[in-house]
Amino acid sequence: MGWTNISPWKINHGQTPQSVSVGVSSVTSTNAVGSNAVYLCSTTDCRVDIGTSPTATASSLFLPANQPLVLGCGTTDKVAAIQDSAAGTLSVVSVTH
Repeated sequence: MGWTNISPWKINHGQTPQSVSVGVSSVTSTNAVGSNAVYLCSTTDCRVDIGTSPTATASSLFLPANQPLVLGCGTTDKVAAIQDSAAGTLSVVSVTH
């Protein structure tokens, strides 16, 4: 039995990557993701939420610092983040196969 290749992700050049300031209050990305997948990577442990009008809370999905994650989403979705214990920056990049 063989293995299956994982399709690589590529940057969706039709969308500009975004930086979200991660702090004590939920902050939402300015623009919609624009594709059906988003690459997230934060400089600090944080909590993230994705949706048309998301608000990150202490019970949102945990994203460890410097651990990239690709999640499915809607093209009109935005990303919200809140710090887990320290401030930082979340990179939000629209990706496609």
